Amino acid sequence: MSMTNRRHGPSARGLLALAHPGPAAACTAFTVMAGRSALRHSGVADSARWRRLAVAAAAMFLAQISTGSLNDYCDRAADRRFQTYKPIARGLVGPPLALGFALGTGVLSVVAAACAGASAGWLMTLGLACGWAYDVRLSRTPLSLVPFIGGIITVPWVGTAAVGVRYRRPVLMTAVAGLLGLGLHLANGGPDAARDRQAGRRSLPALLGPDRSSDLTHLILTAASLLVIRSSPHGHRGVPLLGASACLGLLAMDRRQDRTHRAPGKHPFVLPVLAAGVLAAGWLGAAGGESTTSAQ
Repeated sequence: MSMTNRRHGPSARGLLALAHPGPAAACTAFTVMAGRSALRHSGVADSARWRRLAVAAAAMFLAQISTGSLNDYCDRAADRRFQTYKPIARGLVGPPLALGFALGTGVLSVVAAACAGASAGWLMTLGLACGWAYDVRLSRTPLSLVPFIGGIITVPWVGTAAVGVRYRRPVLMTAVAGLLGLGLHLANGGPDAARDRQAGRRSLPALLGPDRSSDLTHLILTAASLLVIRSSPHGHRGVPLLGASACLGLLAMDRRQDRTHRAPGKHPFVLPVLAAGVLAAGWLGAAGGESTTSAQ
C-alpha cells in the first residue's frame, strides 16, 4: 500500500534525485568560471554583462536538470532491473512527471539562454540537443561519446557568449573541453559497464569495460593537463599549473580506490569529476587572457 501511494505521489526527495543537482551544479560552475574569466581579462565587466552571465548560468542549470531527468525517464525499464536506486525505479517519481519535468526545464533553459544573447541561445540549444540525443538513443550505442563530448564543449562557450567575449584560440578551447568531456564520459559509464551490457547497451564504456575505461579516463585527463600547461599564456602559468597538479594528484588517488565492492547508488565518479573540475578551473583562470570583446 505504501508503495502504491509513493508511485502516485512524488516526493521532494524523488524530484531532487531526478534533477541530479551535483552534475548540474558542476556544469553551471564551469559556465560561470568561463564567463567570469573572460570578463576579468577583457576589462569590460559592466553590470549588463554580469547580468547576462547570471541568466546564462541559470539556463545551464536548467539544461543539465533536463538532461539528467530525461536520462532517467529513457532508462527507466533497465533501471528497474539493474539500477533500482534510481528515483523512477524506486517509485519516488512517476514516468509522466519525469518526462514533463525534463521537457519543461529544457524549454525554460533555451528561453533563458536566449535572453542572455542570441549566441548563448543557439549554443544552449546545441548543448541541450546533444544531451537529449544522448538520452533518447545514443547513450546505448558506440556513438555515446559524440553527444557527451558535444554537450561538454558548449558549457564554457555559453558563458563567454553571454558576456560578449570570444577567444583568440577557439580550437584550443574546444580541444581542452573535448578531452574533459571524453574523460568524464568514460569515468561516468565505466563503473556500470557490466550492468549496461546486461541491459543490452553498447555504449563506449560498456564495450571497453570498467578497467579499460578507468585507464583511458586517467590517460585522457593527464593529456588534458599537459595541454593546459603547455598552452597557458606566458606570465599566467601559475594557476593552470596548480590546477593541473591537483588534477594529477586526484587521479593518483583514484587509482588507489577499491572498486570491488560498492553500495547501490555509490559511484566512483567523484574523484575524476573533481580532477576535471580543478583542471578546468586552473585553465579558465588563465584562458581569459586569450579573449577579446565582441558585439552582442
